[in-house]
Amino acid sequence: MGQSEKPVLCLTFDNMGEAFNVFRGKSAVPDPAAPGITVGFPNILGLLAKYDLRATFFVEGWSALHYGEVMDSLLREGHEIGLHGWIHEIYADLSRRTALQYVSDGLQVMKLRGVRPTGFRAPGGRIGPYGHQILSEKGFSFDSSVDMAMPSEIPTDISEYSGDGLKQLPGGLINIPWQWFMIDAVHYMLAKNGLRNPDDLAEYWSKVIRNAARSNGLVTIISHAHVTGVDSDRLFALEKVLKLALELGFDILPGEQAMLRTEHLS
Repeated sequence: MGQSEKPVLCLTFDNMGEAFNVFRGKSAVPDPAAPGITVGFPNILGLLAKYDLRATFFVEGWSALHYGEVMDSLLREGHEIGLHGWIHEIYADLSRRTALQYVSDGLQVMKLRGVRPTGFRAPGGRIGPYGHQILSEKGFSFDSSVDMAMPSEIPTDISEYSGDGLKQLPGGLINIPWQWFMIDAVHYMLAKNGLRNPDDLAEYWSKVIRNAARSNGLVTIISHAHVTGVDSDRLFALEKVLKLALELGFDILPGEQAMLRTEHLS
């Protein structure tokens, strides 16, 4: 698809509260005192407000049901809310019936919260065999999932990467792709060779941002309130990357706006 006249940073955040622990059988009810809720989200919202930025928060349907105050805070600040499955299940592994159920139930809860999500990101990252057809049937505009599983190691040389391009999918759906090495949790927790030091990650992501700036590319960042928002050093690392992007002339946008900014040039 077309390329923007300016580089675009699609700024996104995934997960809310105890949904993933419910999926893993470690929790049954929300924890309103969890650090991600009491510290992470306020810190993230404070950072975005400092630079007058808007982002997409991909929220599980179960979380939207149980964390109404956090949902309200996102909406008050003008952020976009996308659907992130139901309980952070591994979406790619679901049967079609269950995949449809989780999207349908998630949309119904979002409706009760006054939200009509236009974007979706599959929990676990991968969309699976049924996702795109279901999303098209349900009237979504974009999907920000991928088809590839997380690699065991992330690339140390990212000099050739200068961003991604939007993909037109059957049924009118647009895919906003991303790379596993642009996820905070992959570096801090998951990948064998992930960058555990926030300063190192800021430098790594800054290289990506500089490369994309030279080609007016599209880059998607995925962070988490319970990973970056609860740690001052990690939060400052994200801030450094956002400041650099602004200095280099990036449009920092939530998903739907990032899609439209590029799509109209196709």
